Amino acid sequence: MKFGCFGTCRQLSLIKKAGFDSAELDFCELTAMDEMTYAGFCQEASSSGLGLEVFSGLIPLAERFFSADFSLEYWLEHTKKGAARASRLGCTMIPFGAGKCRSIPEGYPVADAAAHIAHIVRSLCQVLMDFGILLVIEPLGPANSNYLNTLPEVADFLKLVDHPGCASMCDLRHMCRTEEPLSNIGQYKEIVRHAHIDDPRGDRRYFPGPDDGYDYLPYFQALHKAGYDGLVTVEATSIRQDFLTEAAFCAAYLRRLSEKSK
Repeated sequence: MKFGCFGTCRQLSLIKKAGFDSAELDFCELTAMDEMTYAGFCQEASSSGLGLEVFSGLIPLAERFFSADFSLEYWLEHTKKGAARASRLGCTMIPFGAGKCRSIPEGYPVADAAAHIAHIVRSLCQVLMDFGILLVIEPLGPANSNYLNTLPEVADFLKLVDHPGCASMCDLRHMCRTEEPLSNIGQYKEIVRHAHIDDPRGDRRYFPGPDDGYDYLPYFQALHKAGYDGLVTVEATSIRQDFLTEAAFCAAYLRRLSEKSK
């Protein structure tokens, strides 16, 4: 099992210094770079010693799949540009959360909505597959989306998408919010290809720590029992005092949890 950390492109050195194996960066930040900035970042990434296997944030959260002005063609081009750049950095996987984007409008027929979302996802998968990148659907909590909130729901959706470049992932926060049993990680282990973690309590995402009063061990036990040996990324978008101090403390703690859960 390896450990990653969310961050911006400017935080690579801090993430490495904290002791993480990988940085999970923002897809849209990468696509927005001009060519000179991208070339410079490639050099920085290469010398960082970090893996960049996963990029998040494929489509901005302000987009809505059911809006009249949503342009799939535009976002496919955006995906193609970003995938070409990300793949050169070693990217093999992109989580697909985009909760509000994929939420079904009130009164919209669910079957029609599912087919519409599946079409969008299948189209994205086809673009990403050309670059050797897997799309992993992220089950979300009710505060983030009203569709695809558990592993069983995503498993059914994957059948609808019917594309080899599509799988799923798990996130401790969302599993807690939906009260989804951690045993589902094992039950659906064939589709779980990535994992996120943070302190799941409250609305702000903090680094997990041994003294924060939450028991993270069952999550790691469920992952190990399922035979998961991939990347576990900390999705901490808020800090209490200092990023490097908290990140380093967290990285060491997660490694201890992983060993303890075996």
